Amino acid sequence: MSEPFAAHGAKPRDYWWTVLAVDPVALPVVRLLARKGWLTPDQVSFLSLVIGLAVGPVFATATRAGLIAGAVLFYLSFMFDCVDGKLARATGISSPKGELLDRIGDGARRASAGIGLTYYLWRSGDNGDWLWAAAFAILAAYFMEVSGGAERGEPEGSIAQALARRRLLPNPGMPDVAAIVYVIGPLTPWVVPALWIGIVLVVIGITRVLLKAITA
Repeated sequence: MSEPFAAHGAKPRDYWWTVLAVDPVALPVVRLLARKGWLTPDQVSFLSLVIGLAVGPVFATATRAGLIAGAVLFYLSFMFDCVDGKLARATGISSPKGELLDRIGDGARRASAGIGLTYYLWRSGDNGDWLWAAAFAILAAYFMEVSGGAERGEPEGSIAQALARRRLLPNPGMPDVAAIVYVIGPLTPWVVPALWIGIVLVVIGITRVLLKAITA
């Protein structure tokens, strides 16, 4: 990994959504906060938590504007979630309390978004589309429980190694899937298709984890 990324707390490899869509914003924020000292990593985690909790109520307004605003809030919450970890690594400040707050914020953001999007589809649809949102939220929570985080071991195979040179992991993870469902879907007319894609990816992820556990 190049020195500019390492110096600002970026991981050697990360998920596609993080590397391509979030780090271009998060890394300058980390540089600014590390230089100015305006916020500690824990304070950034709390900010991410507050923004994440607002996603659901905004989605639940059941309006197009609410969907767009909720997607923006989800992005900002995840961006600050990335900032807190990078800032902790860049400044050498980390604690069990901070790690717990980070996990709470991550779960709260997804739970809030899941409940809000389910309510939106219940209010605005008449064909049971809200069940897709509820199913995704449940499956995603289970996947987070069994996955145990990203596969960040040594890359195996030419494709994985090529992706690693660009800081990319070979397989999608929950940040990628959640971005499809809670950012890209609400920003476009394809809210329900995004849920279908999300459910398929989560099922594939759960299957991979279980097969790996069985064959280990």
